Amino acid sequence: SGEATTGVRAKLGTAVRFFADTGKVLFPSYVTGEAFQQKLERILLTLSAYTCEINYWKHSNPDYVALIHQNLNVDNAYFWRDEQGKLDCGIFDWGAMGSSCIGHKLWWWVYCSDYEIFRDNLKGFMRTFVDTYQEFGGPTLDAEVLEMMVIITAMEQMAGLVAAVPQIMRMCPGKEWPTIEDRYDPRIGENIDGKSTLRLYLAVMCTIMRIIEEMKGDQVLQSWIDEVWVGKMGQTAKPESVVMG
Repeated sequence: SGEATTGVRAKLGTAVRFFADTGKVLFPSYVTGEAFQQKLERILLTLSAYTCEINYWKHSNPDYVALIHQNLNVDNAYFWRDEQGKLDCGIFDWGAMGSSCIGHKLWWWVYCSDYEIFRDNLKGFMRTFVDTYQEFGGPTLDAEVLEMMVIITAMEQMAGLVAAVPQIMRMCPGKEWPTIEDRYDPRIGENIDGKSTLRLYLAVMCTIMRIIEEMKGDQVLQSWIDEVWVGKMGQTAKPESVVMG
């Protein structure tokens, strides 16, 4: 229901050459191995094959859909202290606010966090959201369902990031990479052309790779197929020939 397998593989091939060679200093060593690369390929092809089905699932239960801010990263928040010194905060950039899946948007609220913060606090984030949402009048949600939505949405973003590798290489040309040692190098760590796009893409790409490998993102996706799509929704899993092409 998504992109043709040939298109997915073409973009992934370009991305693999980048993260396994040109920019490998920024990523965990396992990304250079065939096992991880095959796992990533299968995940992206599976997500593509189930694009519409996953989108339907995310929005099929109205309890998990709400009028919601498009992107609650910290750069869309502002903070101040009142007369008593108590910290308070507000939110701006409401331009694309709309009705959407809560679990989907939760990823887009936390995706700029460092991986360790995400890994160590994901369950706590979900539990806190569920409790607070219910406290202020929302329906009771399942934290594990939200967590599955977040992980799947993260891996869906990877499909966009692999397609952005040509843009990454335009913002930091190939001749620069042999002397880059870490993500804090100003050639990739500071704003380029007045934008944070490059450092954001690189950091989030690394985070999602670690979600896939270290938080078993591939198993989360397979659990969605087995337990949700087949088990709860009563549908048939797509054959290997459809998924892999």
